[in-house]
Formats: sequence, C-alpha cells, structure tokens
Amino acid sequence: MLKLSLLYREPIVLYYFEEMKIHDIARLLGVSDNTVKTRLRRAREALRSYLKQDEWEVLKDE
Repeated sequence: MLKLSLLYREPIVLYYFEEMKIHDIARLLGVSDNTVKTRLRRAREALRSYLKQDEWEVLKDE
C-alpha cells in the first residue's frame, strides 16, 4: 500500500479500513463521487500490479 501515491492511498484507506461510503469520502476530499470511484479502481489496479511483481520476485529466489 505504501507504494501507492497519496492520491490513491487515501480513498483505499478510507473505504476499506475506515469503512466510509463513497459519498462521504468524496465530501471529505472535496471531489466528486465519480472521482473517488476512479481513484479506487486505479488504486486496485496498481495494487494488483504490485502484488504480481512481488510474487515473481519471491519465486526468483527459490
């Protein structure tokens, strides 16, 4: 998670860890609901990419 920029990390933390609704996150960050949804989607994609890279790095050492 720390590899994500703050732009994407904030919505992830607020949505998954603080269990806030998208509308509440949008209001807190001063952006639209759609912007929050887009940032969440992009953050998930980035995390998926990082996780795939880490899996391969672990397998290289074996």
